[in-house]
Amino acid sequence: MQSRLLESASVHFIAAKHMQPIKRYVDVIHFRLLPYYFHNFCHVSAMSISEIWYLIKDHGTNYCNLYNLMDGSSLTEARGYKEITSDFLCTQRSSANCTVV
Repeated sequence: MQSRLLESASVHFIAAKHMQPIKRYVDVIHFRLLPYYFHNFCHVSAMSISEIWYLIKDHGTNYCNLYNLMDGSSLTEARGYKEITSDFLCTQRSSANCTVV
């Protein structure tokens, strides 16, 4: 069972933790929200990092933490949704299987 815990939230920032279901590693998740009032959209910067420093090759787990939140809330289908990332920014993103995380 996956466990998510909201740490803090404000108008422009959300902090949470996610416990991975199998090995029980904890990931720290941050969202930074920047509204663009004149253009009627919001820019979201997000990152997920394991609390264990040596979990660099995590099979895309940190990418999936963020993607599954966006997809589960249907924001990936919202008009204007755009994801900007890469394997350089998000280790193993291109090989991630987000259905098992």
